Amino acid sequence: MQHGDRALPLTRGQLDIWLAHETGRFGTEWQLGLFARIAGRVERGPLEWAIRRVVREAEPARVTFFQENGQVLQSPIDDPEVEIAFHDLRDSHDPAKAAFEIASTIQRTPMSLTGPLFKFAFFQTAPSEFYLFTCCHHIITDGSGVALVGNRIAAVYTAIVSGAPIPPPFFGSLQDLIKSELEYEASSDYVEDQAYWTENLPSEVGPHCRMPQSTGERDPYLPSAPVRLDPAVLRRVDALSKAWNIPRSSIITAASALLVRGWCDEGTESSEVVLDFPVSRRVLPESKTVPGMVAGIVPLVLKVEPGSAISEFCEHVDTRIREAVQHQRFPVQALERKTNDHGMGRPADRVSVNFIPSIFTLDFGGAAASASYTSSGVVGGFGFFFSGVGNELFLCTAGPGQPFSDFNVADWARRLERVLVGLVADPSRRLSSVDVVDGG
Repeated sequence: MQHGDRALPLTRGQLDIWLAHETGRFGTEWQLGLFARIAGRVERGPLEWAIRRVVREAEPARVTFFQENGQVLQSPIDDPEVEIAFHDLRDSHDPAKAAFEIASTIQRTPMSLTGPLFKFAFFQTAPSEFYLFTCCHHIITDGSGVALVGNRIAAVYTAIVSGAPIPPPFFGSLQDLIKSELEYEASSDYVEDQAYWTENLPSEVGPHCRMPQSTGERDPYLPSAPVRLDPAVLRRVDALSKAWNIPRSSIITAASALLVRGWCDEGTESSEVVLDFPVSRRVLPESKTVPGMVAGIVPLVLKVEPGSAISEFCEHVDTRIREAVQHQRFPVQALERKTNDHGMGRPADRVSVNFIPSIFTLDFGGAAASASYTSSGVVGGFGFFFSGVGNELFLCTAGPGQPFSDFNVADWARRLERVLVGLVADPSRRLSSVDVVDGG
């Protein structure tokens, strides 16, 4: 294949994924999925036309990766093959479950980095019920990018079936993405972010998960079924977050850090707990229209001092989250790569805390659709994933890291609720008074 002058370099985030992919570090965990339930009639022909149209518009998603003269490059594919598998499941015993199982199989099927790096599947489960599944490799897009594509498909389809003009394309190009990253690396913001992270890198002497050998059983990186956290506990957390004027997520992150400290300390005397903290990196307005891979992960470095007050610790966690978000664009993995021997820029045995976007709605020509992510992204040792629907909050878990993987998601939901109750009961108490291990 001749790529000519259209070959472009990878962003730092893409290169990290490419290196991990080539060295066998993680596999299909890099593949993201968006699963949409459509309540109403959908015309298959116009939908397939809309999907192919949107793929042509989304240049960052229709690329191929290759090596040339020792450099890893990417180049757009002008006319990519867009396969849209159709499954009529109306005669299945449980059509919705069958659709989800097929989608899971698609997501667990490896994709070649030569492309295409996207797949679509369309399911009919009832006369007026359909499902649309979109699967993309993380090297070409992230959760926000997949959502952009899903919204655009719905908008184009709606225009077709209603006879209205198709809204003009708005996606940023691959060149826009590369240019934005290069401009950032040459900016004063980059220098400020670098200074912050240089001063706030993890010491790596804190607790870590134990990484077991593969057992050949169920893929440990597949997210668990979601478990709803107790609404009564969440109402108390919400009241405290309002009184303190900090987000609920900061208090939940504080509770998660205490769980990590309590279950992974292995006798360490360090007060440091480090969590992987996924960030969107979509700071600039133009980055919010690029259906490409922009997201990243930063280390959330927390000090857990048993003698400090609960209120002080929660404030500390909130401050660190705000700082991490303020400096989220910086490629922290590059700094970590210089200071450790893990090779991929960050330890593979950390626990991540990820607040993923809630279920969102789409409109397919008057048929209402609810879309949600079928994966939570690559985790290191273990991950706590929180997603909200209205006032409700759900917990999923994933990853092989022990001791966390020794228990199911319901166990961790119950433990997390107990820690949250301990935090909100009397915030003036010391952290050492919060029970994080007993009663498991």
